[in-house]
Amino acid sequence: MQYQRVANERQLLEGLSQPGSVILCGGTDVIVKMRSGMLQPKILLDISRVESLHGIRVEGSSLIIGAATLESDIIRSPLVSQHAPLLGSVLKQLGSVQIRNRGTLGGNIVNASPAADSAIPLLLYNTEVQLVSLADERWVRLEDFFAGPGRTKLEPDEFVRTLRLPIPDSGFQTFFHKVGKRNALTIAIASLGMLLNLVDGVIRELRIAVGSVAPTPLRLRQLEEQLAGRTLDTGFIERACELVAASISPISDIRASADYRKNVIGNLLVRALQAQMP
Repeated sequence: MQYQRVANERQLLEGLSQPGSVILCGGTDVIVKMRSGMLQPKILLDISRVESLHGIRVEGSSLIIGAATLESDIIRSPLVSQHAPLLGSVLKQLGSVQIRNRGTLGGNIVNASPAADSAIPLLLYNTEVQLVSLADERWVRLEDFFAGPGRTKLEPDEFVRTLRLPIPDSGFQTFFHKVGKRNALTIAIASLGMLLNLVDGVIRELRIAVGSVAPTPLRLRQLEEQLAGRTLDTGFIERACELVAASISPISDIRASADYRKNVIGNLLVRALQAQMP
């Protein structure tokens, strides 16, 4: 295996044109896969020093985050705290301090785990992903970027440059919770995130995303439309619990049954909505 530290995007694109090349940045997922034999690259392209892939800034009405930005830097960012507070809050629950000091936001989404914590707030903030190749640059909605467990729409000659989060124009109450087999360093058996804009007890806007209950993290847009404009009361919450359970089709595996996951998601939505009741 060949190791190459690339200095800029041009070198990265040239490296990606070679068969068997794999991008390495934080290494929190890639190294684990290599040690387990799941991944056997011919060339490791270290992008950790490519400056254009780092940083957090505001451009127009969007928050821009470089794909190689460390999760710990995102947590500490005043811009993230101001414009996408749920993202920083969720990342604080991701792995350990050591993992967050090495892991990157781009690497987490490219890994495409159905249980990815960061995917939940990114979906809620309508994130788009910038994909770059020698021939083209394109923007893809994050919910379209995921193709299945461990699979994305990223082509072999492409890399993720930045993530773009449209800054919400209205105030949201936020919620995120995941259920696992332990209190710390856990992989979610089921997770739910919510952004809620409530005016005089009526839902002005509602966004819901869930993890570990489908092949990819999901934004439940159809459910959001069903619940928008409703008055937040006990009857509504009971109905919302029924609807969210009907909106997902989880599987049973060694960590939990499908029925358990449905119950958890329903209970999490109840908790999220009850917390906002007048």
